[in-house]
Amino acid sequence: MNVLSVPSLKAKINKKVSQVSVLTKIFIWSVLFEPLIFFHIVPQHISGVGGGVGRMLQFILLFTLIFKLLIAGKIIFPKPFSLVYRKFTFFFLLAIFAGVLGYLYGSYSYNLTETFLDLNSLTPYEWSFRKDTSVAIFLQGPYFRPLFEYFIALYYFIYFVVLMQYMLTTKEDIDYFFRCFYFVFVVCLVVGFVDFLLVTFFFPDYRGIPRYIADGVHLEGARWHGIIGEPRDAFNYLIIALSVLTIRDIWLQERKLNYFWLSLIVIASFLTYSFSGVLGIIFAVGLIIIFYFPLVKFKSQLFIIFGLIITLLIVFLNVQYSPRMMLYYDALSSVYYELNTGATLSPVVANVMNNIYPMWHMWLEVREFNFFHLFFGNGFGSASVINNYYLNEIAVINPNSSLIRMIYENGIIGIFLFIFAFLTPLKIFCTDIKMYNKLKFLMLITIAMYFSHRTVGLYIFLGVSLVVLRYKLTELNPNFSFYKG
Repeated sequence: MNVLSVPSLKAKINKKVSQVSVLTKIFIWSVLFEPLIFFHIVPQHISGVGGGVGRMLQFILLFTLIFKLLIAGKIIFPKPFSLVYRKFTFFFLLAIFAGVLGYLYGSYSYNLTETFLDLNSLTPYEWSFRKDTSVAIFLQGPYFRPLFEYFIALYYFIYFVVLMQYMLTTKEDIDYFFRCFYFVFVVCLVVGFVDFLLVTFFFPDYRGIPRYIADGVHLEGARWHGIIGEPRDAFNYLIIALSVLTIRDIWLQERKLNYFWLSLIVIASFLTYSFSGVLGIIFAVGLIIIFYFPLVKFKSQLFIIFGLIITLLIVFLNVQYSPRMMLYYDALSSVYYELNTGATLSPVVANVMNNIYPMWHMWLEVREFNFFHLFFGNGFGSASVINNYYLNEIAVINPNSSLIRMIYENGIIGIFLFIFAFLTPLKIFCTDIKMYNKLKFLMLITIAMYFSHRTVGLYIFLGVSLVVLRYKLTELNPNFSFYKG
């Protein structure tokens, strides 16, 4: 039996890496850095959108690709109404429809008062607190920002889902992606646990790693996050990493995501003490009951029920014995009464009103039997507008929860189209029902994490899943083409 020596193994790996093009490597690292919010090095008040290492790499890649395409004179456009992308196209068109009607009926006009439009009305003292550049003011302005939100929504899907199909085309490309992802994941875990232990047990004066490089703001208390960003970003990243590592096992046809790694992910997730994470778990339970539970056999249903009960019990205990969680629970239980009567809001709730005012405004419409926006939404960017109106602030103030944001901006119909935009492609390219059920389960959990806190990880998981499924289909059928409608 021949066993590869360490030098020969390294040489083999180096040869595979050398077969990956420079552009593909830039693309892969731009994808890997995007969820790591810690690496935001340009503040939002300067660039208008925030600038991280991932986005800088994306700019370099796109600029190079456009230059090469112009020289070659040959551009391949994906088909928006193909079976793979059709649902997302319908979702985006519905958002345009809602946005046009929202513009006509005033959904974008709540904050268009003299105070918001005439920035010169600010006193010199008020201006001293505003460090926005002219670029940031333009991108975050009440006229341009809603249009820019449409660009962002389309850009996420095109870059992290569509473009990934063109950049990861060989076995070496896919192997390189998973090796790099695993490396980044392990670094995040190690740094996260070391930082948490130093804060908790060893150095009381040590404040921990800041949430972003750009602002250097440290978190209060000991919460797991490391170099990922805020704890809610860390929670989402860990769950998405679980999904990506599962698709890696499918790719390698071996189980490397063992109980050791699962235990570390679960422990780190709960140590974030993220309220958004708790909401994500609750959303996941709802999505599994609606989209997964009715389609599996009775034996699997019993197992799912048992798993959901255990999960909800753990969530309940986590909330009960976390002072921070109980603060939110107690404050939110009285928020309806406070809004309905005009009473003073709890200081705890005041910090999260950007998640409450859009729902409150929609409830006021429904109470008047106006159901149109509930089903179709108000259009991208409208949630920030309504928050500006209620909070009386000049800024982009979107809800942290994507579910709340989508209910207000895309409505119930838009949310269902969005969910199917991520489930349908898996069904199209999964030839094995067991594999499809596994990926569908993971996708529902990933969607739930996106609903709790907006993250690009959902798009990354879909993109890499389609890459793996496409490659396996071409192995079975060499004449198969992913790019045909």
